Formats: sequence, C-alpha cells, structure tokens
Amino acid sequence: MLKTSMLENRIDSIHQASMLASLQHQGDSNDCGPYTIATVINALLKLQINPSTLALEMTRPVWRGIFLVIRRIPNWATFPWGMVDIFRDYGLNASWRLFTPKEYLIEQMKKGNILMPIIGNWRPIWAHVMILIALDPLQGWGFANTQYNQHQITWLSYDYFNKHWVYMAHLLVEVENI
Repeated sequence: MLKTSMLENRIDSIHQASMLASLQHQGDSNDCGPYTIATVINALLKLQINPSTLALEMTRPVWRGIFLVIRRIPNWATFPWGMVDIFRDYGLNASWRLFTPKEYLIEQMKKGNILMPIIGNWRPIWAHVMILIALDPLQGWGFANTQYNQHQITWLSYDYFNKHWVYMAHLLVEVENI
C-alpha cells in the first residue's frame, strides 16, 4: 500500500503539459472514455480527433479476426478493451489490466507511459477514467480530467482515489511512451 510518507517529492508526467493543452471537455455527456482517448491521441500524435465523433464510432462493434469487439455502450460506458482497440488503431501500444499495484503507477509514470486509472462506485453505479499526470505528497493524485472545462490538474486525495480505484479492482488502461 502506497503511503503518503513513501513519496518524498512530487512526480510529474513528461506528458503533463501536452495532455493539459489537448484536454477535451465532455460536458454533460457520459463520454469520459472517448474524450480521454481523443485527448491522449491528440497530445501524442498532434491530431485533431473530434471526441464526439469518436464516441459515435465506438458504439459500433468491430470485428477483430473472429472476435466481435464491443467497445462501448452508447451514452453510458466505455470498456477498457474498447479504449485499447482505438489506441491500437492509431498505432499506439496500449493495454489494460486489473489489480494494478499503486507502485506500478509511479514506476510507469516515471518511464513516461500514459496511465488512465478507472475509478468508480457500485452504489450508485458510476465509473470515470482520467489521465494520471502527477503525484504530490500533499495534494495526492493529479489528473487531466475531461469532466472539467479547464486545462489544469484535478487533484484527488489519496483516500478518495484509493477508495474509488479499489471499487473498480484497480483497473488501468495504459499507453506506452512513444
């Protein structure tokens, strides 16, 4: 378990400035997945992907070999494998995993990987994905967050993040540094 005392200095993602500059605002939609994907792709590849168009595209299942991939439920939930599928369509090496240790987040952020933990709750049911861009001993976990129409870090306390990440079984979507 990551303790605040284990972190002596603030850690900032090497992609922090580009993620904040490319941050897309999802407005009142439940499209945090497509808006997060568009933010990452736009920041890394210098594209101008429209997140609303991407959200519509992701509602259509796609064939990947013999498998039909359902990437999202329209206007509600984006699946982690759906996010990975889109990242791979753009040539990015992406993966998703459960039961991710918090220490892994620190290691991979230092390597320059783009980390998107999924937090949530079961009662009432909700989930949200954000781009992890900082970790501070006092402020907690820092994110580029599509919920807000601002290009600033959204800070979540250690307790809040840990509680709501546990509810989602420490689910993480990751894009390797390019």
